[in-house]
Amino acid sequence: MKISLNWIKKYVFPLNMDENKISNILTDIGLTVKGIHNENQDFVLDVEITPNRTDAMSHYGIARDLYAVLKFRGYKVHLVKPIINEEIHCNNSNNKSNLSILVKIHDTCIRYSGIFISKIKIETSPCWLISRLRSIGIKSINNMIDIIHFVMYELGQPIHIFDMDQIEDKKIIIKNADNDTKFQSSDKIIRKLDEEDLVIYDTVKPLSIAGMINHIKSNIHVRTKNIFIGSACFNPIIIRNLIKKHSIKTETQHFFEKDTDPNQTVYALQRSAFLIKKIIKNKIICSDIIDCYPNPISISKIRLRYKNIINIIGKKISKKKIKKILSLLEMMIDSENDQYLLIRIPFYRTDVQREIDVIEEIFRIYGIHKIPIHNQIKIPTFPKIFFKTEYEIQKILFEQLVCFGFQEIISYTIRKNEEKFSSLLNSFLKRQEIKILNPVNYNYQFMRSSLIFSMIECIEYNIKNNRIKSNIKFFELGNIYYKINNKFLEKTYLGIAIYQKKKTESKNYPFFYLKGIIEQIFQKSGILNYTQILSKHPLLENGISILYNHKNLVELGKFKNHIFKKNEIFYAEIDWKYLVSIIQEKKIIYIPFSRYPTSRRDLSLLVDKTISFEKINQLIKKKENHIIKKIQIYDLYEGKNFPISKKSYTVSFFFESQKETLTDKIINNSMKEIELFLKKKLKAEIREK
Repeated sequence: MKISLNWIKKYVFPLNMDENKISNILTDIGLTVKGIHNENQDFVLDVEITPNRTDAMSHYGIARDLYAVLKFRGYKVHLVKPIINEEIHCNNSNNKSNLSILVKIHDTCIRYSGIFISKIKIETSPCWLISRLRSIGIKSINNMIDIIHFVMYELGQPIHIFDMDQIEDKKIIIKNADNDTKFQSSDKIIRKLDEEDLVIYDTVKPLSIAGMINHIKSNIHVRTKNIFIGSACFNPIIIRNLIKKHSIKTETQHFFEKDTDPNQTVYALQRSAFLIKKIIKNKIICSDIIDCYPNPISISKIRLRYKNIINIIGKKISKKKIKKILSLLEMMIDSENDQYLLIRIPFYRTDVQREIDVIEEIFRIYGIHKIPIHNQIKIPTFPKIFFKTEYEIQKILFEQLVCFGFQEIISYTIRKNEEKFSSLLNSFLKRQEIKILNPVNYNYQFMRSSLIFSMIECIEYNIKNNRIKSNIKFFELGNIYYKINNKFLEKTYLGIAIYQKKKTESKNYPFFYLKGIIEQIFQKSGILNYTQILSKHPLLENGISILYNHKNLVELGKFKNHIFKKNEIFYAEIDWKYLVSIIQEKKIIYIPFSRYPTSRRDLSLLVDKTISFEKINQLIKKKENHIIKKIQIYDLYEGKNFPISKKSYTVSFFFESQKETLTDKIINNSMKEIELFLKKKLKAEIREK
């Protein structure tokens, strides 16, 4: 939006100010004050206004905002509102026109005001008006249309004008169009309207599409003697839909499609009538303003709490300064006490709807530059999960799983009799099943000894009832039951399962995805130093066991598939009580973030097939290379072009220092040490890079 500085100076006056200060406030640094005060020389600013700040989409709106800033910062300025003559219609005491306005759609047309002016003369605009419009890129057309454009850019209120003699029965009707209505607009395009379009009618024909573009017959021309000026506040959503639907491109649309102040429609008409009277030499006759405002919008009130201002801004601002800023922003105080202010928001501030919006305004006027910035930025260095109760830990981790797309299930603790894998599991773990003495259902006689049985049952149920449209992810926190040496035991586990309906391109993808979920839980819990070994779990194949302090914490792998044929279940079972105890006993260790960049190097090596990545990981950790921040497996390959007894790993090393930026020489020397170390310990062959 283009803004003329000379135009703004008509409303906000700097008095007794140092010339250099005026220059810095109103212009770019380096422009002379002499140039500013020269009426023949103007400076135009291209201002980008955020869509919510409709109050600043005008010269007076920007002047009003500028006044608040300058006044608060101690400059002696005055704000002058554009002049109107509220008694403009009194030129003729008998000027009560028969014009009427009827609004049929109150939810779309919030307010509509109009005025009838007769004995006007269409001619060229005066030089000052042409100059004002030209400064912001608006071409002069004639005195009436120029005044309409001037008031729009002065106040931000859209206005439209009709030839009064073309209005049938002197009646304005705002309603939806009739179906298949043909509308030939002033741009000579014939548009087809339907019942969703907002149109201004007389008793016979359409006059305008929502005041944005007129019918070719309702436009004013050089012979026009009587005019009707309308000022409206429409629902901006309806206007935006109309603009898009009918490809409307006019000056007015930019104002109509925003939230405008309904209380400004009458004022804009008074301003227009005042300027018409000022530039036309003969005496015009104005009717009373006809105003249709069926459901007046109530003024918004917001409670502003002092403590919230301090918490948000980060600095204590005196109550006196807060009240001064609110007064300059025309936010009136209804009531107050030591804790808060109850303030009324002016209608034109459609963007201020919450307490935080008011605080933002205070912050803006007070000055962001006045808020001190600390040299140190304080951020939490550990997850909030530490020192929590078991319930709070459960809540945090469950929310994390839900965010990953998992659904919680709650299943029976009694399993089916035909479960084939139960005996295999109990035999491996050297424990006995618990049989119910008096089962309610003969098919359910045993307590479950693993959560995987209830997971499978739940998945089967969903498959049979066609409830699975894609891959499914379940989790359950529950107890398992078993006997050892005739002693009844009960343990709590967190089970996580992924059911893959169709195979992806990589058959191991769900395994690594599930492993990543477990690692995310560990990261959230602050568990870092864990190890991985190949799992011997009888129900899981190609699985791993995750140990913490040499004690089993997680079993993870693919369920041995004898039930689901081509479909697969990937399952992880976490010892819940052990996990909770680790989290609760975890000590907080602060390691400052490095200010220096991280560098990455990849290493491809050929090793014996029996060597796992975890073994490589643990070996390198024991080497205690302090600049290695992280090690990740990048690729694993075995098969064609390699011996049967060998496999290839590509490992990514991430280097970082707390003291300096690592040079290529330091990193390359470290990589050579790692290569020699792996050759010695694992008899690894380093592949060509």
